[in-house]
Amino acid sequence: MKKITRRQFLTSAGATSAALLLSSLPHAAAADENCLRKVTPAATNSNDLSWDMAEEILTHISDPVFPAYTVNVLDYGAVPNDGKLDTAAIQRAIDETSAHGGGTVVIPSGVYDVGAITLKSNVNLHLESKDTILRFTRDITPANYPLVFAHYEGSKLYNWSPLIYAYQQENIALTGKGTLDGQADKNNWWNWSRTVNPDGTITKPGNNDVKLLRKMTDNGTPAEERIFGEGHYLRPNFYQPIECTNVLIEGVTIANSPMWELNPVLCTNFTARGVTIDTHGYNNDGCDPENCNYVLIENCFFNTGDDCIAVKAGRNRDGRELGEAGHPTQNLIIRNNTFADGHGGIACGSEMSGGIKNLFADNNTFDSPTLNYALRFKTNAERGGAVENIYLRNSKVKSVGNAVVHATMLYDVGRDGDYLPQFKNITIENLTSSGGEYGIFMEAFEEVPITGLVFRNVNISNVGTDIRALNWEDPVMENVTINGKTYPRPVETKILGVPVPGQRIEGSSTLLGGEDTDLSSKWLISDSADGDYHFFRIRRSYAVPSYLAGKYIKFVSTDRSGNQDASIPYKVLRSAEIAGTTNDAELLRAASKGYIDENDALDLNRPITKRECAKMLGKLWNLTAPSAPVTISDVPASDPDYGVIAAVVEAGMIELKDPTSAIAQGTLYNAGVTSSEGAKRTAFLPDATIDRDEMGHIALLSCGVPYNETLGTQPKFDDASQIESVYEDNVGASAYFGFVTAKTGNSYLPKEKTTLEDLIRIVERISDFSNK
Repeated sequence: MKKITRRQFLTSAGATSAALLLSSLPHAAAADENCLRKVTPAATNSNDLSWDMAEEILTHISDPVFPAYTVNVLDYGAVPNDGKLDTAAIQRAIDETSAHGGGTVVIPSGVYDVGAITLKSNVNLHLESKDTILRFTRDITPANYPLVFAHYEGSKLYNWSPLIYAYQQENIALTGKGTLDGQADKNNWWNWSRTVNPDGTITKPGNNDVKLLRKMTDNGTPAEERIFGEGHYLRPNFYQPIECTNVLIEGVTIANSPMWELNPVLCTNFTARGVTIDTHGYNNDGCDPENCNYVLIENCFFNTGDDCIAVKAGRNRDGRELGEAGHPTQNLIIRNNTFADGHGGIACGSEMSGGIKNLFADNNTFDSPTLNYALRFKTNAERGGAVENIYLRNSKVKSVGNAVVHATMLYDVGRDGDYLPQFKNITIENLTSSGGEYGIFMEAFEEVPITGLVFRNVNISNVGTDIRALNWEDPVMENVTINGKTYPRPVETKILGVPVPGQRIEGSSTLLGGEDTDLSSKWLISDSADGDYHFFRIRRSYAVPSYLAGKYIKFVSTDRSGNQDASIPYKVLRSAEIAGTTNDAELLRAASKGYIDENDALDLNRPITKRECAKMLGKLWNLTAPSAPVTISDVPASDPDYGVIAAVVEAGMIELKDPTSAIAQGTLYNAGVTSSEGAKRTAFLPDATIDRDEMGHIALLSCGVPYNETLGTQPKFDDASQIESVYEDNVGASAYFGFVTAKTGNSYLPKEKTTLEDLIRIVERISDFSNK
């Protein structure tokens, strides 16, 4: 096997002027000039990835050491449990201890209400007791959360202070047994991301600020001109040390964060040890090291509302400039952690433009069906950056919801961009897992295939789909078993060409994890699609003889271990004429696969109904009945097509709608509807026609890969502005994959009705995408 370049392989069945503000911003010039301490990375050899590299990295990581000088915040005027702010007392204790030469600032048991706290060099802020609670005030004002130089999702700016902050300090620590409670909830901080209004509608107050910051980032706007904070709605991270050296956080519990929890930026020698993170708000990542060097995360517990650990390396232009200046994120050890709820356990991206390399993860436990992924890489052509030298071993994945290993370059805007990312030198070994939608899901752009990929001693069971492998180059698979199937094994077995007498067809297959030359093949023939098949011939390619017309054929591929993979049955058609056309390969292949009947008189120009669409999608995916009853208000169980319609609805290919609403209705997530509105969606509308923009949306939902809500590729049609907003992203993605095309010139004509010809071609393209 050299490279898998097919569209998909399936197996198994992220008020005051600026001039006045700048007079009080001490770090603007330093920030804009990237005055950063450059460090020398650990020696690596991308062609010889081994655990010895991890041991060498550990020699560069150590805890900060503090003088034997201790103060108590009570001596500085802090009073627990009185409901009054203790920020000034605690900050004074930190400042004076640092000026003294360093030591430990102790916060004894009790509840202390505070605003943002800034750590200083050579100070260990120690929460003495498990009953020590720092409770961050809900009074969001510049006095409590002053404007500081910060980072927001990989972009530099001036914003509300992180709850615990440090800038250009060394030897700092946050330790102890206590809890830091950000007091974020749906009415505080989190509502800046998403607010449910009294009338049930949803608004996102921070969206305009996010868009403005993104524009500033891409335009290279200097940091001192990116002024947010008061009057804006960009949430601060909980703990953000920036450009610090020798940083430790140990033992504490973080709860109810405004956004990301631990976000060291441009730090050297950072350790998070024994930290418990338990917070489920929007974008509540657990620990996000960003453009850091020498990082250790160990013995932590993550129960989060987003990725548990998300390794970052800056966003777009900001990230690329840091990478070019010698500041990728590099040399990380992640070991002995437990990952419960969250999107991804250990993730890289999507803000990874500066590059991520030399990450070693060992003896981590992933255990929750609501944890979507154990190991996750996510990027796109707008981010760019490379993920390289990743070593994951001895992982215990008790359960995940989506995929054990997930990597995609199609996250968010997908191929819309000029900066191709890379995934290279990734080793995953000694991994056991059960459950989830996919075993392994890894895809890349054809221009930049995944290279240096090694799976060794991997056993994954009880997953819905074994593998999605798109654009892997020379992967190594040793002692790999998924759903009882051993790898290497033949995959992606299909028939190329049109099975019509006189036409040449060819069998195609790939040995995943091996060389295709180690495959043998044969053709089988039968009188019916589900009949008994017998041997016909060996040659991979041949001209179809006339006597095969009306017969059914399969191509079978076998490796040296006896592992087999067979194509779906193809019917040999009687002629190259169909529905008034001649030699139309898409229509002919659709007939050969049984999606249409070659003998039917088809009016290709007539609009199709949702009922017809569901029935053809049922043929594509062999759907005849739902796994459990599905209540559809206008398709009773007595309807002859109830089974296939209910199965298509259950699979999420076509959604139910509110029959009283005339507006376009996308998926519940994409449309931003409330649960009460969603409850009104009860009807299938089986006799309704389908506008072309909705059909493009349905095509992506029906492609067999869960791209909806993650892929935001924009449609490039001249009339794209006419596409309903709830369908826009999915139409763009469907166009990228080739499921839908322009109707005339470069116009999509989104408000024209989907015709029978449109439907047949879309289904056949999805079939080819799925290697059928």
